[in-house]
Amino acid sequence: MRKRLTLISSLAVLALAAAFMQSTVLAHDGKHPDDPNPSPNATASQVVGFTKVSLSYGRPGVKDRTIWGELVPYNGGDPRPWMGGANFSTIITFDEDVKIDGNTIEAGSYGLFLIPAEDEWTIIFSTDSSQYGFTKYTADKDALRIKVAPEEATYQEWLSYDFEKTGELTADLSLHWERLKVAFTIEAPDHRTQKDD
Repeated sequence: MRKRLTLISSLAVLALAAAFMQSTVLAHDGKHPDDPNPSPNATASQVVGFTKVSLSYGRPGVKDRTIWGELVPYNGGDPRPWMGGANFSTIITFDEDVKIDGNTIEAGSYGLFLIPAEDEWTIIFSTDSSQYGFTKYTADKDALRIKVAPEEATYQEWLSYDFEKTGELTADLSLHWERLKVAFTIEAPDHRTQKDD
């Protein structure tokens, strides 16, 4: 009986190791397996008011390519919009209900998708927050869509998401890559108790 349990435990460990190796390979481009991931995975987080906001994404580099309108086509979205990074879906998580540019969105994790255009971008928060949500994106899972204007910015080789605190209960989250930046405002609920006058 003990030998059987040991064999089952060994098989379980091997299965977990195989699954880990598979996910590691899938996050890599596969062309040069001995090299570092060309678009390394990254995270960003910020407490806004009392609310934690976190983001996971892959960071591709410019690498002498034309990004906007070419590598990332303008007015995309057919069959699916850009996933806002590399390797897997970009995932954003709010641990409380928040407002995005004045629009309420419930606590939870969302796939972050984008449709860039020259003058205006559409940013989509999808209820499909799986790593591979971008392969089966459908608009019926959109929880929120907002429009934002892109801005010229200093050169940024590696795609980056950054938080900028703008107040006790607000912060801007920006995507910055190549010479372009887009941002939206996150507003957290105010849990401070009101003092009597």
